[in-house]
Amino acid sequence: MIPRTTVDIGEDELNAVNRVLRSGQYVKGEECNLLEEEFSKYQNVKYGAGVNSGTSAIFLGLKSLGIQPRDEIITVPNTFAATVNSILMLGAKPVFVDIDFSTFNIDVSKIEDVISKRTKAIIPVHLYGLMSDMNPIKDIAEDNNLSILEDACQAHGAEYFSKRAGSIGDLTAFSFFPTKNVTVAGDGGIVLSNNEKLIDKIKALRDHGRRNGKHVMIGLNNRLSEILAAIGREHLKKLDKYNDHRRKIADTYNQNLKDISEIVTPIEPKGYKHVYHLFTIKTKKRDELKKYLKENDIGTKIMYEERLNELDYVKQTAGNQPMPINDEVNQEILSLPISGTLDLEKINCVCDKIREFYN
Repeated sequence: MIPRTTVDIGEDELNAVNRVLRSGQYVKGEECNLLEEEFSKYQNVKYGAGVNSGTSAIFLGLKSLGIQPRDEIITVPNTFAATVNSILMLGAKPVFVDIDFSTFNIDVSKIEDVISKRTKAIIPVHLYGLMSDMNPIKDIAEDNNLSILEDACQAHGAEYFSKRAGSIGDLTAFSFFPTKNVTVAGDGGIVLSNNEKLIDKIKALRDHGRRNGKHVMIGLNNRLSEILAAIGREHLKKLDKYNDHRRKIADTYNQNLKDISEIVTPIEPKGYKHVYHLFTIKTKKRDELKKYLKENDIGTKIMYEERLNELDYVKQTAGNQPMPINDEVNQEILSLPISGTLDLEKINCVCDKIREFYN
């Protein structure tokens, strides 16, 4: 079986777990503090707040921006439900913008069309490891007094004209879920910002609204455990190696599949660095190919099969917002096996089976 993705857990991670267990400090300790410092530095951002999931990172990020019921948040329909659920949990309204057919990211040219008096923020999703076109997004936000919360849950180490994910928006949410380029071998996340006040607020919100031991606001328990933070610190040390290997896998796919006219492989625009959290192709024969690869013990995934703008509970707040490009792309996308450790020979085997299918 060739899995869709794998998690690298070795002696370094096991030793980190033992270190925390021996310390007796399982929450609110130095491991989380150090992960915040180290990950922020890696992403070229000043401050970080570790939390218990990428979902919490988005939710608390929006909360720290003061998002209120009936406020409008601009985002995309082709993302994991956490992006939109976080908006809805605050009583706000998701306003969808269709996607670019080539990058799968937000179509910047359509953002200004949906801005209203109630619009408070934009959440560009850096899907599959490729950053959104951030310069025009930032210009639009500044012209309309809007905040930007980057959803970089799939973009650890991704770059946009030498700027890393997290260094452009007001806030950025990352996930450390097991499939991510950096994982804590469980649920975990972090919010990054160059705004110290926003991060301080998130640190209070994640800890029952406490600051310096005093309850100063309504908060939740969204803390990141010390054991998971320690694992994340070890994984972060290997992130460049993981991302380099993912890019080698992407090159292998591109070289092997370039002559198959019925397949469109991901693009990497000039000035961008794609970190290939997923390697997602487009093909008209998506369902048939997926079935054929499964029959040959090759794992694939449709990410994301659900169109969020079409979900009943979303439409109750957001209304009916047709997204024709996303609808078309949604019928063709298929994510092939990729990870920071998956053997290149296995990728060649996947390519052989894909060529076999089309022949």
